Amino acid sequence: MFVLEWVLGNLPGFIAVLLAFGFIIFIHESGHFLMARKVGIRCPRFSLGFGPRLFSFDFRGTEFSVCVLPFGGFVQMLGEDPGSDESQSEFKTVSNYLPEDALPGTRDEVLAALQSQAARVPEQDARDFQAVCGHVRYLPDRRYETVKELEGNFNDKTILQRMLVVVGGVTMNFASALLLFWFVGALYGLVDLTPNSLPQVMKVYEGSPAAVAGLKYGDRIDAVNGTPVVSGSEMVDAIEKYPGEPIRLTVSRGDQRLDLAVVPNIQVGGLTFHPEKVQNGLPQLVAVGAYGKDEVAGGLASGDVITAVDGQPVHSVPELVEAFRRISRAHSGAMEEVQVSLTRQGNPQPAAVSMLALDAWPVGKIGIMPAQVTEFQFIDQTTNVVSGVVPGSPAQQAGFLPQDVLYLVNGRSIADVDALDGVLGELSTGVASDGPLRFDVARAGEHVRLELSSRPANTGELGLQLQPVTFGLVVKHSFWLIGKLIVAPVIIVQQLAAKVLNPDLVKASMSGPIGIMQMIFELSDQGLGKFLYIVALINAAVGAFNIIPFPALDGARLLVLAIGGLRGRELDYKKEALVHQVGLFVLLAVVLLVTFLDVQRLIAGVPLTQ
Repeated sequence: MFVLEWVLGNLPGFIAVLLAFGFIIFIHESGHFLMARKVGIRCPRFSLGFGPRLFSFDFRGTEFSVCVLPFGGFVQMLGEDPGSDESQSEFKTVSNYLPEDALPGTRDEVLAALQSQAARVPEQDARDFQAVCGHVRYLPDRRYETVKELEGNFNDKTILQRMLVVVGGVTMNFASALLLFWFVGALYGLVDLTPNSLPQVMKVYEGSPAAVAGLKYGDRIDAVNGTPVVSGSEMVDAIEKYPGEPIRLTVSRGDQRLDLAVVPNIQVGGLTFHPEKVQNGLPQLVAVGAYGKDEVAGGLASGDVITAVDGQPVHSVPELVEAFRRISRAHSGAMEEVQVSLTRQGNPQPAAVSMLALDAWPVGKIGIMPAQVTEFQFIDQTTNVVSGVVPGSPAQQAGFLPQDVLYLVNGRSIADVDALDGVLGELSTGVASDGPLRFDVARAGEHVRLELSSRPANTGELGLQLQPVTFGLVVKHSFWLIGKLIVAPVIIVQQLAAKVLNPDLVKASMSGPIGIMQMIFELSDQGLGKFLYIVALINAAVGAFNIIPFPALDGARLLVLAIGGLRGRELDYKKEALVHQVGLFVLLAVVLLVTFLDVQRLIAGVPLTQ
């Protein structure tokens, strides 16, 4: 009974998933199909899904079917696999039914000659005969000289025609995604996709304070030292306040409620100290090279114990923490680089370490990665891009420039003018009004921090003008998003190679079929706009993925055809088929790995969107 109630309660979500997958598969395969028919290739079958047929029907010489397993589909083209023996094919060809004297002739003349043979066709071949007639009926209207021209064999077409068929799928993905983006934009506004995190554990690093304390994958941290946290950033901020100091975490683990004691490591720039691994009262350096760097200048290494900072001796954990805080205060925690000299125990020669003054402020880290989510929200007034700065205003005094992208104000996320007004109003009153306003801005691809001593209560008093949302902006953003999806794999590989991107973060952000279903399911009850947008986004992502020149994907087939055209001689089809087969096995292995991660996330109750 419980299972039935659960299924019925989630039935709209399941229907949404099936509709979304069916639409995306249909769009991609219809691109191949329409282009194949356009150039005269015969397509005996068009299938949504795999396995036993649920239902099927014949239309214009093609059998359209819907099968039990909805996670895929295909268009079967005559001769697409050049290694197959067409004489043993399950499909008869035009030559099986066409009278010898029918050629040369126009399309209609050939069709009439075919139909004149209807009475001679064996009963078991009647359906196939009708399919052949349907194929000929919708060929381009011209004169045909040979049977080969009529057959519609994939490999009899020119390289350019075959390239158009291969690229037809991704073209339809992108075109339909654009139309959906524009439709949603016209009705609801611009969609803001903001990466965010939850106060939930996605990964516990081995040997970390969190691992020692007993935190596990999927645990939700509800409070830090009794202070409730509702987001991943709040959780991180709360823990960072206690470098080297014992804290108490209130944790939800399924139906359990736990209190765990943990002592955060001390992190300063690229250095991490363990407050409980001490020599003569001083903590030991346990990690060197945060932010993907392999080493820090000066030859520091794990196991070093720091006895002096910038020439000032330190004798305890609190003194070490205060020494770094003093350096950060001296430079107002700015985005400028400072040199810090650290004296190691047993080595009188100081190590010169370069770090940002902002990063010199010590923070507490317990060794976890929060669960990553994507926030979906519609913006119908303004974006967070600065379109103008009022002369003489506080914004001009702070250093704002047109085209700056405002992300954070004192750590609060900013997406539009409403969010900015809300944060400014909150920070202008009460306890939160103490200290300067700190604005985190993206300027020409670089992070810039601006500060303002006054406390304007709203955007008007601040003197900022934000970019208005228009349909033209929606159109521009749609093209930008698809372009970003296309180049994303290259950027990710480059960043991983340069060690500026955390591989754990990439792994945590990957989603396979189950993860995609989870996203659709989560957004299916949040309104039609969000549902259509996620379908459009996944649709565009499918196109971007398929265009990658990796074996078994459309991009690789396109590349092989292009190389054959440039050489004037096509590649050996047996070798090409072997390469695609190996690529398919690799892709299946990746899908299995990602599916395992998806299932692990589902069991732990970690969402992907909010």
